[in-house]
Amino acid sequence: MIAAYGSFLLAENLHLSGVLATLISGLVMGKRTTRGTITKKGREAVEAVLEYTAFVANSFIFLFIGIQQARREYDAVLVPVGIAIMVVMLGRAVAVYPCCMLFSRSPLQIDMRHQHILFWGGLRGALALALAMGLPPGVPRREEIITVCFAVVAFSIFVQGATMSPLLRRLGVV
Repeated sequence: MIAAYGSFLLAENLHLSGVLATLISGLVMGKRTTRGTITKKGREAVEAVLEYTAFVANSFIFLFIGIQQARREYDAVLVPVGIAIMVVMLGRAVAVYPCCMLFSRSPLQIDMRHQHILFWGGLRGALALALAMGLPPGVPRREEIITVCFAVVAFSIFVQGATMSPLLRRLGVV
């Protein structure tokens, strides 16, 4: 935790990316611990702590944004929300299907059923919301950006997330 937060603070003070510094810190620590300096039981304990920490962080972000978004009027942004959802879905389709087509004649070929799962399972969440919330207060239409981002994430969680199991059953994967 000290390495993660310390690298973040150091990078921010140097006007660099704190997120990238934390990622690099994690990569360096992960590389060092793969040399046998941590036992299997110790690794499991670290992973359990990190999993719980990620859960707590996600929970706080969603609670904070949910409380903030509950007071918003969505009537004014319904059209931008619809457009944003369509653009995000189109972007996901462009990212999944053509990339999978590149491997269609190789041993790494991805079954079309799995391509559909990759497309529909592209759930968005706390990172997108945190980035939107991190916009400086002076950014024009900041509040609308946050609201649209929240709506896209809510669509992802409530629609895509809720329909994932039926999709898996329909495709015969489960």
